[in-house]
Parts: sequence; C-alpha cells; structure tokens
Amino acid sequence: MTRMTSKMISDLDRMNEASRRSGGLGTRLDALEFGSLVAPSAGTVTPLTAVKYSTHPAVGTATYVHAAILLIQTVTKDVSTAITNPDYPRIATVKGNGAAVTGNVVITGTDINGVAITDTIAASGANEVLGVKAFKTITNINVPPYAVAGTESISIGVGNKIGFPIAVPDASTVIAKTFDGAADNTTVTVGATAALSLAAPTGTFNGVKIYELVFLA
Repeated sequence: MTRMTSKMISDLDRMNEASRRSGGLGTRLDALEFGSLVAPSAGTVTPLTAVKYSTHPAVGTATYVHAAILLIQTVTKDVSTAITNPDYPRIATVKGNGAAVTGNVVITGTDINGVAITDTIAASGANEVLGVKAFKTITNINVPPYAVAGTESISIGVGNKIGFPIAVPDASTVIAKTFDGAADNTTVTVGATAALSLAAPTGTFNGVKIYELVFLA
C-alpha cells in the first residue's frame, strides 16, 4: 500500500464529526498500516468456540449399573464385576431395598476425559439418592455393612443428569438446550471440573430422543 499524503490524511480526519471524535479516520488507517496506533487498554478480547454436544441417553433406572448387592455384616464390601457402564457420562444413583439401609456408597471410576474420580453417596432407606459427579466408566462399588439383618441390599443406577465434556464454571456459557427437537428448560449445575458440570433436562430420556447442548468453550 502506498502511504497517503498528509493532505489525504487530513481530509479523511475532517470528513465528519464521528471521525474527528474517534481521533481521525485517516490517522487511524495510517497507523494501522504503518504502526504507532496503540490498542485500547480497557478490557480484553477472548475468542470462543460454540460447541454442540448431542446425546440420546437411555432411561435412568435404579439397577442400570448393578443389580442389588447384598450387604454383609460389620465390614464394607467392594464390587468390581457385573458392572454396566453408563451409556453417556452421567450421575450414579444408589437405592436400598428397605428403610433400614444406611451408610456411604463409594463409586469409583473415570469421567468423560478418563480422569479418575470418586463419588460418595449416602444411602437413605429405599429412596433413590443421586450422586453429584458424571461417570463415563465405573470400576468399583464399595457398599456399607448391613444395619439390621442380612437381607439388606443396595442397587446402583444412573440418573437423569448428563455430564458436560468440559468444565462449565458459568451457566451463561450454555447458550442452547434442546430435547427431542424443542427448546428445553434444562437445569445446569456448574462445576470446576467436567465431572461436576451437569445438565438435567425437563424431558425424560428414553434412548431415542436427542438431547443437545450448545455451549461456549
């Protein structure tokens, strides 16, 4: 580019009020091409990419990961066989077979990125209790001893909360949520890690309906 003459720069600077207030269009064009223009000091510009995460999770059941595990007396029990991994990274659940079932269940496995994670879920009788971390794989289940009799058991399932593929520390970065082709009033749980970043749709998973999340990364 051939450099403008001083008259050309002056003419551009004076061509309208907006140009004069901005410091002169001609001056800025010349500085951008040949140097000396200082970028504004206030604020920063960070490019972000919109990511669409598509899933079609199966219905969550209380025995999806493992059928009822019979508790034993006095000591905890580790189970690492007959485990079915979640279809997508999602929370685990625990459910006892009666009101007397109590104690901590420790789920061990990995998140969507292969990072080792654990989640401790307190059993609450026959209620299905939700975990707070999204598991891609589950490698071990540690169940508590029985409280009353040798007939107590705990099953491990999956819940209706899907894990994001990355950490989502701010819910405002999730810009679209759709379930079965329609906008969904998803509840986003923010977290410092991918395992703690969760999305719970109002729709019910059935293994066929598509659940999509669009977020900034």
